[in-house]
Amino acid sequence: MRHKLLAGIAFPLALLAACQNGPIRSTYRLVFPELPKHWSEFFAGMSSENSMGIFSKNSHEPHWRIEWVAEGGIWRERELAPGGGTPGIPLIQEWTTAVLAWPFWPDFDLLPGMMRPLGALFPWDASGGNLLLSWEGGVEAVFWKEMAAADRTTSAANGRLPWYFDWPRFRELLESGNIPEAVRRDLWLADWKSIAQKTVQSGFDRRRIASRTFSTLVIPGIGGHWIGSSPFAPPLDAAPDGSLRPSVTATPDAWISPMGILKCSVSGWVFIACEDTTGQNTLR
Repeated sequence: MRHKLLAGIAFPLALLAACQNGPIRSTYRLVFPELPKHWSEFFAGMSSENSMGIFSKNSHEPHWRIEWVAEGGIWRERELAPGGGTPGIPLIQEWTTAVLAWPFWPDFDLLPGMMRPLGALFPWDASGGNLLLSWEGGVEAVFWKEMAAADRTTSAANGRLPWYFDWPRFRELLESGNIPEAVRRDLWLADWKSIAQKTVQSGFDRRRIASRTFSTLVIPGIGGHWIGSSPFAPPLDAAPDGSLRPSVTATPDAWISPMGILKCSVSGWVFIACEDTTGQNTLR
């Protein structure tokens, strides 16, 4: 799937690489914010509950997969382990480009892409030699990437490129009362892939920034306390009858508890339960 996505982005990013006489590049150090409090407490609790030494010392700290646009309009990747230092990455100076940082926890079998990313837009998030990542920036960077990957069948669409988009105005919109309150609280409720495609095809329209249509899925007998893939989504607790009732769409999403990983959509759900050598339920 990743290779298909990168191939779809290659054409518009080639335009970026071909503009003028070639962009100037400089290296910026990534600055990470703290994890959302409910994520941090969850993973710290998971690590401290392990009595067999199965998990590493820093298992509650995330690893990161960094993605950015490099010379020639090619997406580059780098993975960072906890305590590995803060990297510097070369960024194109002439246009707005996106940087993504996907958190993942290999000790808990949580792979890159299962949890929503951090992100930043250069140069708007640059400060001196630093690039300041944020959870809101993760939404914007994904929107940038989806715009770059969108189908372009008209000359007008070919001109609607993410590095020319009015990002400061877009950010003002996301913080204003001109989008639904639910989406302001959790920006991942919107369908950014669809919004990006329509923006490329016919221009930007703020009315498209709306929550996707969700249904409630009732999963009996699963119980427990769960965190979602969105850093903005509050934790989900089972109902008094022991059923879990996540909100779902046609696109599968993940919920995580000490008992395992739940992947669910309107089509159904899959629960992956694992046990450690003590017989206790863990994410291992």
